Amino acid sequence: MVHSVLQSLPGKWADGLGPSSLDQVVDANFLGARPDGTGGAARILFTVGSADVADAVVRSRCGLKGSGSSIFEALSDRERAQHKALWPAYEAARASGQKAQFRRARLFVDGLPVPAPAS
Repeated sequence: MVHSVLQSLPGKWADGLGPSSLDQVVDANFLGARPDGTGGAARILFTVGSADVADAVVRSRCGLKGSGSSIFEALSDRERAQHKALWPAYEAARASGQKAQFRRARLFVDGLPVPAPAS
């Protein structure tokens, strides 16, 4: 099931990953309506066992550019809580014109990691 979902994506987005990385994808599901083969766009949520593999899959999604399809990674409960705690810092950085981005549940502002707030 996982491989058939990932193989339904157009283009050669996974060429740089290699089979060992794809084998570590433990779950992949369509979000919303599943494409019916007529060129509809796919949105896929995937889960992996390793943050390194998740980063590799996310980096490879540039191969989907222009296809209308996209892939998203599922965060663990701990990562989701950390992401939520860092969201105000993300919004503040963007509002002040800084480059801010998440890599999984880690926030980087102007390329520097932002520590998670103490809970």
